[in-house]
Amino acid sequence: MAINKVDFNINTAGLGTPPASKDHISGLVYYNNTLPSGFSASDRIKTVYSLAGAEALGIIQGSAAHGVEWYHIREFFEKQPEGQLWLGYFAVPAGTPDFIEIKTLQDTANGIIRQVGVYYKEAALASSQVTAIQLVLTTLKGENKPLSALYGGDISGVTDLSTLSDLRALTAPGVSVCIGQDGGAKGAALYASKGYSITDLGAKLGAVSAANVNESICYYEKFPMVTDGIEFDVANFANGDAVNLTSTALVNAIDDKGYIFLLKEVGFSNTFNSDSYTAAPITNDLATIENNRTIDKATRNLRTFIVPKLGSPLRVNADGTLREDTVKTFKALCDKALLTMEANGELSAYEIIINAAQNVVSTSKLEITIKLVPVGVAREIVINLGFVPNL
Repeated sequence: MAINKVDFNINTAGLGTPPASKDHISGLVYYNNTLPSGFSASDRIKTVYSLAGAEALGIIQGSAAHGVEWYHIREFFEKQPEGQLWLGYFAVPAGTPDFIEIKTLQDTANGIIRQVGVYYKEAALASSQVTAIQLVLTTLKGENKPLSALYGGDISGVTDLSTLSDLRALTAPGVSVCIGQDGGAKGAALYASKGYSITDLGAKLGAVSAANVNESICYYEKFPMVTDGIEFDVANFANGDAVNLTSTALVNAIDDKGYIFLLKEVGFSNTFNSDSYTAAPITNDLATIENNRTIDKATRNLRTFIVPKLGSPLRVNADGTLREDTVKTFKALCDKALLTMEANGELSAYEIIINAAQNVVSTSKLEITIKLVPVGVAREIVINLGFVPNL
């Protein structure tokens, strides 16, 4: 007989710690009837972890068919060296694009892509394209596969940037339209040889991938855009116009319309992102990429802990109200989902509200209200400075 003892079984899963972050996982959607050597009509989606990985698939610098894509991928990994990038090559649509290929890419990735870049040069940039992308994102959100989209369209034919349509008039809060472009290095050379907008799509996607979900890519200190000292050192719009030669009034007007581009700051040598807007009214809570990514992450985290409770008993008191232990159980699960985000600075605060008086016996529906306080972004800093006779 064994000696008497007390055994302790240590439970290491009691805290329900969320899995490692997948915030960096990104995708790129290309429309090209000429496939790289590593792709085929029946095998259009690949995952790469470096520029070398893309090159091994036949996406080569200087290639007539894939040089632009190589450039975007290079700039993505320059901004996010630890990125995971899903590449999707699709046939050029015969008519008006519906961008359903975004869903194909996300479905193939089992919903793990957090942000996707979409490059389409077959027709001039139009509001209808932005709206079409949003329809796909809305479908994906309904299937619990949310993601943000950055769109690089063709504005090469726009000779007067004041004629750009107003993205603030749209309701496409998941889509950001990128109209920045290099004006003096590889991007400029590609633009000159191709004759259509190259954009800074890859670089912006890389910046988003590298950012914490609460961070704006217009955070100058963290997301400078110049690569190798030359790429993006000259900030252009994607129609070839130089930003520094564009009137301040027009630059501000373009900004007011919700586009994101590149700009220079007086006294600093680098180049920066103008902002992180989405194609929605500025009053929309999801009018920035960071707010979308934050709410998407909160949603994913909450599902991780709440979905297993589907079909579980909801114990009530004699008067039909929820028992205190039932309320505490669900509050604790929501806490596990959000506490890490708050601790990591991705949320300023949150509140979980469960009304014990709701009639779950009749409805079989438990309603949980969660209020999130996001992290602010210093878009404007006002310094009051002046002389005084004494202090």
